[in-house]
Amino acid sequence: MSEASFAQKRQYYRLKYPKRARPVVRVQGDLYHVSEVSEKGIRVVVNQSSSFHQGFQLRGILDLHDESQVQIEGAILRLDNNEIIVQLTRGPSFKDMVQEQRHIRNKCPTYFAKLREYAA
Repeated sequence: MSEASFAQKRQYYRLKYPKRARPVVRVQGDLYHVSEVSEKGIRVVVNQSSSFHQGFQLRGILDLHDESQVQIEGAILRLDNNEIIVQLTRGPSFKDMVQEQRHIRNKCPTYFAKLREYAA
């Protein structure tokens, strides 16, 4: 098998959260749950996406599970049902991502095994 077949499709790892372990992001005084996070993007669950549009510039604070807060900045790349996908110019570091993944593994030990089952 060639090395190319093992190449990662994305430049940054996306961490998907189980519902019970989702962090919160504060944007313009409102709180939203985050279903996925990477160093350069987040997927935010919104009740009403009509107040958001593609290209909308967002600034906020992402509350991570180790009680740290990360300043985020970016623009809405697209809307997907009840979620907005934000391409970040400022966001979590690789270290933040590793700590969040560790938290999920400790809190929801079977979660990643289930994701692998669905991908197979």
